[in-house]
Amino acid sequence: MLSKTDYPLNARTLRPVLLSALVASTLALAQANPPAKPLPPGPMQPKIKAACTQCHAADRIAEKHFSREQWSDELDKMTTLGAAVPDSQHDAFLDYLTANFGPLKGVVRKTRKDAAANSDAK
Repeated sequence: MLSKTDYPLNARTLRPVLLSALVASTLALAQANPPAKPLPPGPMQPKIKAACTQCHAADRIAEKHFSREQWSDELDKMTTLGAAVPDSQHDAFLDYLTANFGPLKGVVRKTRKDAAANSDAK
């Protein structure tokens, strides 16, 4: 019969190894999934959050820079997939999305100094 000393890994030596593996995997997951940016404040923010983040992170919204028409199409699509967007608030949803994530929100605007530097270079 085998004694406890015949097993190189017993509970006493295995516990720190498992704990280290758990800590390492938790840290790796934390780095792989950085915290999502919050949605910009506004009266519709809680409703957007409730309707949209049931299925995906707010980052998915923030990375889009749609026109009002594109946001309308996206809202219609999401509503057919189960998002709770009341008809009475459809325009308010669009106003919030377009104001915060419209096409101009993703554009880096040039300053007058940048424009002057570019015209001098030509």
